[in-house]
Amino acid sequence: MGRGGDLAVSGLRGDLSKLRRLEASLRELPRTIGQKVAAQSASTITALARGTYHAGQNAYGDAWDPGADGERVTLHRSGRLGQFSYVAIGTRLRAALGPKYARYQVGRRPIFPRNGARLPVAYVGALRAKAGEIIRAEMGGGR
Repeated sequence: MGRGGDLAVSGLRGDLSKLRRLEASLRELPRTIGQKVAAQSASTITALARGTYHAGQNAYGDAWDPGADGERVTLHRSGRLGQFSYVAIGTRLRAALGPKYARYQVGRRPIFPRNGARLPVAYVGALRAKAGEIIRAEMGGGR
């Protein structure tokens, strides 16, 4: 047993600062990867969301309810509603709406997954692919 009962370093001698830095970086790895996945996936998820928006569908591919006159609703009159995007904030993606009035239309014609609901399959696939790419790069495996 080493001095002070420290079993982890009992047989090691010399400068242990590199080992301590490695330990700290391994502890931070999940957060680092999460931040990179969020930042690098934001544009892909935005493109997926805009695709369903332009098709008149919610994030899961279901068509929006028809308008009061029974006609298909597009939300394309001014084009400003389609200016939404996803932005990375730490390890999370947040939906940023374009104009202020968008929140009222989005409530009636959802374009984003509901808060706390499962993610659309396409979103999960995009996030999974990006996470795999980033993990391989972080671990030195490249592509």
